[in-house]
Amino acid sequence: MKKILIYALLALLTPASAMADEGMWLVNLFESSIYPQMKKKGLKLKPGEIYNERGTALSGAIVAVDYGMGTGSVISDRGLVITNHHVAYGDIHDLSTPENNYLENGFWAATEQDELPVKGKTVMFLRRIADVTDEAVEMRDSMIREGKFGVFGTRKIYGAIEKKYGKDTPYEVSCASMWRGEKYLLFYYEVYKDVRLVGAPPEKIGAFGGNQDNWGWPQHKGDFALYRVYGDKDGKPVPYSKDNVPIKPAKVLDISTGGVHEGDYTMVLGFPGRTNRYMSSFAVAEKQQVVNPVVIRARHERMEIIKKHMEADPKVRLLYSDKYFNLSNYADYATWENICLRRYDVAGIREAEETELQRWIAETPERQTEYGRVLADLKKGYAARAEAVRRKNYFQEAWISPSDALMTGFRVASMVNRMRKEKIDSVRVTDKAFAYALNLTKKMYAAYDPATDQEIFAAMLKLFTDNVPPQMWGDYLQQVYTRYDGNAEAIADYAFRNSACATLEKLCEYFETPRTADQIMQDPLVALAASVSTMTFSDGVRNAEEEAETDVDKTESLYAKALYRMRESKGLPQYPDANSTMRITFGNVESISPYDAVKYDFRTTVDGYIEKNDPEDFEFRVDDKMFSLIRAKDWGRWGEKGVLYTDFITNNDITGGNSGSPVLNGRGNLVGLAFDGNRESMSGDIYFHPEYARTVCVDIRFVLWIIDRYAGASGLIEEMRLVK
Repeated sequence: MKKILIYALLALLTPASAMADEGMWLVNLFESSIYPQMKKKGLKLKPGEIYNERGTALSGAIVAVDYGMGTGSVISDRGLVITNHHVAYGDIHDLSTPENNYLENGFWAATEQDELPVKGKTVMFLRRIADVTDEAVEMRDSMIREGKFGVFGTRKIYGAIEKKYGKDTPYEVSCASMWRGEKYLLFYYEVYKDVRLVGAPPEKIGAFGGNQDNWGWPQHKGDFALYRVYGDKDGKPVPYSKDNVPIKPAKVLDISTGGVHEGDYTMVLGFPGRTNRYMSSFAVAEKQQVVNPVVIRARHERMEIIKKHMEADPKVRLLYSDKYFNLSNYADYATWENICLRRYDVAGIREAEETELQRWIAETPERQTEYGRVLADLKKGYAARAEAVRRKNYFQEAWISPSDALMTGFRVASMVNRMRKEKIDSVRVTDKAFAYALNLTKKMYAAYDPATDQEIFAAMLKLFTDNVPPQMWGDYLQQVYTRYDGNAEAIADYAFRNSACATLEKLCEYFETPRTADQIMQDPLVALAASVSTMTFSDGVRNAEEEAETDVDKTESLYAKALYRMRESKGLPQYPDANSTMRITFGNVESISPYDAVKYDFRTTVDGYIEKNDPEDFEFRVDDKMFSLIRAKDWGRWGEKGVLYTDFITNNDITGGNSGSPVLNGRGNLVGLAFDGNRESMSGDIYFHPEYARTVCVDIRFVLWIIDRYAGASGLIEEMRLVK
């Protein structure tokens, strides 16, 4: 039987009076269908034990990391938080130096005094949710009647509500809509900004298998890292201070040492980022045929260049590890997303539902009036804008983002625009007008190699000019292209040799002398950045739609509304798209047969480290200590019948932002951390396949073994609450 896994939106459809009785909101939400399904699959908890605003339920131990870039959970009464290694990757990278390379060697704080403050790091606890639908809808309808809604109408509604309710609370508030405006909720968060790195395994454990195993199964990653959250003496959020103390959380997760087995109940609480499961067949086709091919080609070309330089120089490897990880993560996702969209015929599934939708619309004159042209307008609009969207994606993937030096050129060109607007005669390195560009550039150049960046620039310049017509390049790019007969390497060599943007030192040296706007614009990288206009590509898409007499984004919203109404009329369950607010997904531990004659077990063992070990391949190195511990079968209390398990899979439904989310058993105890999806789930942001989608999780016992046996940091385990 196929499984329907449903994200349940916290506090949805809850009358205010119900909040007085903890957990009643879940009874109201789950009584009809969801809660009984959870119990049938193995849930042993009452709704109020999963969420209540007093903070003593499971949700009180769940945190959004960096405003939803990842998820973490509290595992000690001294504010210890666990998340994924890849969520912490950027922090570990930024804290590393050639002398103390925490990315390569790992980091473990012997005492709380040794923990490393992470500048700009945040974790936030969800403290309250309020339904503001009536107020938001009234505001929206008024703006539409007055012709003031526009492109940023929804953001204006959010801003007004956040301003109104945010001024009289110690919490940060964030408004979000569900089902494209069917419901509006206001979320209250307690945000902590003194967060310190406590422990992380080396990359060869935390990211074992690297890009080659990414989005795959089986995997063997020890994908975890530890932070500690600090507050003032009363446990309240305050900026970093050496006098701050670890917080005492209202809820701490118990950690199960009993392991997982086929069929076990699992649920994941976290902050999934974005899904678009109300996407039309036309939008699916555009993603598959227009957008993803550009992303895949551009990012893989950049990856090849970066990998070559990283393998040639350990210093470059340290500088570019974070960039390479982020590039490969999305490039591989787009690759496998296309494979899944094609394999599952997602566009065909949408087309079949759209046929049903058209029949439903035709049933009443009111529906015909409101939705009658939706599908025809979408078909016409997407066809008209296809080439403009392709060009826009080449601009985004091959021009505006790849080269750090060119990005500095963009910032400096933007500064020139402000100079001319504000009638500033000249700028030098110490001037306030230059501070913004300089501060951003300093951080960027902290992980920068000129030779690597120049080669990336040349490759992406060729990709851009090969696929975008010259009339969209601007005058200066056309001039240098003609001067060097289209030789991208020669253009790059000229630009980098003669531009102040090529290094931070050259930039600061150039602006030691006051420079006028005209002088600055003679810099080749600044001139190249200014030559190609963002508006050219945005206007191209808009003009194509106007010629087709349609607005694709607005029509997609109307399509989603019609789809929602049809499903509602038929009594079909439907969850709101993920939007970085807290969600729950439930399911079971389950093995998989992804292809004919192929079957994968539901869990892997540490033997995979020995089988995959390759000293010549950076992504599959096993160091001597790990090798020795595995050979000795020194599992301590973390093994099961003489075996140490590493990762496991479940049929839970997750997406980006869920990274680091706790995987909980039927009693709400922590059994693992979600860190990946299998390749067969890569259509998940658009379409969740009920048979092939899996969540890849690190077994919490493997985490504990690494902390205990590999790192020798057993003091951290003493903080935790272990249960069988």
